[in-house]
Amino acid sequence: MKQNLPVTSRHTDIPPGITLVSKTDLKGVITYANEAFVNASGYALDELLGRSHNIVRHPDMPCAAFEDMWHTLKSGKPWRGIVKNRCKDGGYYWVDACVVPIKRNDQVIGYMSVRKHAPASAIDAAQTRYRDMAAGTSKPQPRLPDWLGIRTGMRAGSLFVALLMLAGGALGIGGLRLADNALTQLYHAQLAPITAIGKIEARLSDSRTTMMEIRLARHESANSHLQGQLAGQISKLRTHRDEIHALLGQLADMDAQVTQQKSMLTHALAQYTSDGLRPVEQAVAHDDPQQAEQLIKQQVLPLEQAAMTAAVALRNALTQAARSEYESTLERNNRIRSFAMAGIALGLAVVVLVGHMFIRGVVNPLNASIRRLNRIAQGDLQGDIDLSGTGESGQLNHAAAVMQLHLKVMLDEIALAARRIHRHCATLNVALYEVTEHSEEQHDRVYSAIRSLNAAVAETSDLSARAERLMLLADQPAPDSSLAGLAFEARELATATRLTAFGAEEVASAMHQVAELIVENRAEAQRAWKASEELKHTAQELNQLVDYFEPAPTPSASMGKS
Repeated sequence: MKQNLPVTSRHTDIPPGITLVSKTDLKGVITYANEAFVNASGYALDELLGRSHNIVRHPDMPCAAFEDMWHTLKSGKPWRGIVKNRCKDGGYYWVDACVVPIKRNDQVIGYMSVRKHAPASAIDAAQTRYRDMAAGTSKPQPRLPDWLGIRTGMRAGSLFVALLMLAGGALGIGGLRLADNALTQLYHAQLAPITAIGKIEARLSDSRTTMMEIRLARHESANSHLQGQLAGQISKLRTHRDEIHALLGQLADMDAQVTQQKSMLTHALAQYTSDGLRPVEQAVAHDDPQQAEQLIKQQVLPLEQAAMTAAVALRNALTQAARSEYESTLERNNRIRSFAMAGIALGLAVVVLVGHMFIRGVVNPLNASIRRLNRIAQGDLQGDIDLSGTGESGQLNHAAAVMQLHLKVMLDEIALAARRIHRHCATLNVALYEVTEHSEEQHDRVYSAIRSLNAAVAETSDLSARAERLMLLADQPAPDSSLAGLAFEARELATATRLTAFGAEEVASAMHQVAELIVENRAEAQRAWKASEELKHTAQELNQLVDYFEPAPTPSASMGKS
């Protein structure tokens, strides 16, 4: 980077209300500089125009600051920062600079820098930041992403809400499906088998009752009726046996946790059927009641008791499995509930965070742009330049800032032109007043000369008339020959006098024309003076227009001045 040397410690303070403006082309060559910038830099206007803007760069400014500036400008955005510039004599001054692209037909044709007074606090912060930049310890300021805008925010918000709804729906439907599966599992794997086991126990009890009836029938009934009763009891036993086998088939879909208890019950029932009921049926069929009673007492009842014990064990195991399944279902539901609550809390946190970012990056800059436009509409162009925001609101904020700066520079140029017009009009009025005064004096002199010339013409005409009368007298016949010479001289005198009179009349006519021209010139000068006064009044109106956009004095400032 070019080092502008030498540098001194002389500080020039830019007072508030002064605006330093310069314009450059795309290569950074100065094409315009206002009077305030020229005075602050110490250079003449001719020394600035056509030169690179680096001519006012101070060596204390780090390269990173200008790299950030050019990166921002090339992206089409305005840049703002505290800048230290160098004067021609080596001194320096601090300004709050805002650089914006100059566009025509949406094409960047140059850049405009508008600078104003920089507060002491901002200068101190800038010096600290520039020292960190020079040392390489400066951290970039966090900026909101460019994609965060109204359109993107609406799309992201809609997508996020849709995902939340889908996640909530999937969680709810999945939870209901899990609950349905749990109920189905509870019914088919625990409740239905427990019901079947209860029926098995009832059939076993019915079989015991039937066997008790068989034993009682042998002791109480006569032989003629015993055979018929035994046949009926055996038919009941077979019915109970078939029902037990059918109920045992319903235990096929039981939980794997009770496989051992199910095997024990199946084995006990099979033994009860094969070693208990079938031998009793065969004994009764062979008409051997004593053997049937003995089988009932010694085998059937113990086997029935063992089957009942196995059924009770299986039922208890199924109950325990059902309780475990119930507890695991509750635990799973609690996990789903916790996950749902965590998802709701996370969703709310994301909505609040995104809403805060949206308000900070979109809504607040949008409101700032609205306030700035309202201030501009009210004639206030001195408000702070805010370049915050992103997306559409950031673009609106940047456009409002650029418009404000362009209007401010335009009014500055109008004010400068109005001052020049006023100054030139004042000079022109003085010159026209002097011309008018000189015309009046010349007019008086010319008319005085005309009056003298008219008197001379009258005298010459009188002299010519006398010469003619003398010539007539000389033409009369006389004896003296000297009168002939007198007549000749009188004739010559009359001719010369007449010619002189004619010449004097022509001079008088020309003098009259000169007097008329002087009068016309005086009228033209007066009209020019009036036009200059009107132009001066127009310059005053332009100044009033510029004053409309100047900040109104605060009551405290007015009291301080008074």
